[in-house]
Amino acid sequence: MRPLSFGTRLWLGHVAVLAAMLALAAFGADWALGRVVLGRVDDEILSLATTEQSALQANPATPVRVLEIAPGPPSFVRLDKLVQITNLDGHVVARSMTLGSARLPTSPDLLARLRDGETVFGTVADFGEEPIRMVSLPVDIGRDHYAIQVAMSLDDAHAAMRIGRWLFLSMSVVILAVIGLTGALLARKALRSIDQMVSRARGISEANLTDRLPHPGTADEIGRLVETLNEMLGRLERSFEVRRMFSADASHELRSPLSRLRAELEVALRRPRPVAEYEDTLRSCLDEVERIQGMIEELLELARIDANEDQELPEPISVTDLVEAAVLAVRPRAQQQGVAVVADRLPEVLVNAAPVAAKVALANILDNAVKFSPPGGQVRVAVIAADDEAVIAVSDTGPGVSPEDAERLFQPFYRGKASRSSDVPGVGLGLAIARVLVQRQGGRISLDARTQKGATFSMHLPRASHLSGEDALPPTSSSAVPPRVAPTRGRD
Repeated sequence: MRPLSFGTRLWLGHVAVLAAMLALAAFGADWALGRVVLGRVDDEILSLATTEQSALQANPATPVRVLEIAPGPPSFVRLDKLVQITNLDGHVVARSMTLGSARLPTSPDLLARLRDGETVFGTVADFGEEPIRMVSLPVDIGRDHYAIQVAMSLDDAHAAMRIGRWLFLSMSVVILAVIGLTGALLARKALRSIDQMVSRARGISEANLTDRLPHPGTADEIGRLVETLNEMLGRLERSFEVRRMFSADASHELRSPLSRLRAELEVALRRPRPVAEYEDTLRSCLDEVERIQGMIEELLELARIDANEDQELPEPISVTDLVEAAVLAVRPRAQQQGVAVVADRLPEVLVNAAPVAAKVALANILDNAVKFSPPGGQVRVAVIAADDEAVIAVSDTGPGVSPEDAERLFQPFYRGKASRSSDVPGVGLGLAIARVLVQRQGGRISLDARTQKGATFSMHLPRASHLSGEDALPPTSSSAVPPRVAPTRGRD
């Protein structure tokens, strides 16, 4: 069986709730009407019984009889009332003409309650051919004790209640039909925009990710849903754009060494050469192979990080140990290029991060700064302890970063103008790996490139704990960060 649509389920739920409310209201109104009608009947028969009681007690010397009042202008009408006077033994003393030869019931239980002075109301369902409502009122005349019984037919009361039930039922059906039809129209109108969104979304694919869903022009739930979906499409568009650029950049980076490798091999095979030239060619080819191998290893590392394989668990580590281990890892390259790596006074701050991953990310940032600093330049490391995070800032004296490069510098295989215009080695994966590793720790990497020379990369990591009044914490063991883990090869 095909499941019902959301609009149909919404309409059915609305109608069901409305029907339940109308049913409760109809039953409540019917109960209230019944109470009102029966209360009016009780008032009428009690009023007549009280009048009979007053007439008997006003003339105690006269024989006991029913006060017959002709129809017309009197205060009450007895044409549909049945009156009977009995003693407390159940013997009928007098009765009204409307009762004829019939007798109102006097059960032993009723007589006992009358002897106790209680006024008793009751319903007789089978008196003749119709139900009656009856009141029995005890009355004392001198030393004698009697009971006045007044009854009236319930046919009119039941007829009024039946009319009321049909009225409640017809009103409920009309209200349910009108509101149900209105609800269906409103639900269809409200869901029409969703149908348009679905139709538009089905036509959006990788080829036209620039398209967006139509906005209804309102700030309600539908409008917020459209805005959220359009924002998601924007993120998907950027992701596909990054993937296309990544594929193009990776193809370019792999094609260049392969082209050089093929050219050198073709040149070497054109004619016989001395052994020394073959050795030089093989060494050059080996360098290109090593570069390709390093690039592939970094791609595999980036894929492994994205897939969360062998993910390290965060733990409290000292920023001092983290910085010292990263500086130690990049020192050989810094010494080779004649660049000084200087660390300011480091506060003992604990951050919550995976030791190896955080160290590799910081080493990549340091290596990138060293790589672009000129001989005799300086790379400075500073740590700022904020309320909820620690910021490790790495500043260099390189050529700086242009605004257009700053937006794409953390994309895989992207190399800025400085690396393309100089002979700086690398394939553009170091900063991409660093960003992914830091984001895995719940942190982020920011770039300050407002100056024309040099740039500052800041690694933000969450604080592991806070101390009131000071930031100083007991130093952790240096084993929290492995002493030597080489930075990733081939950074920006």
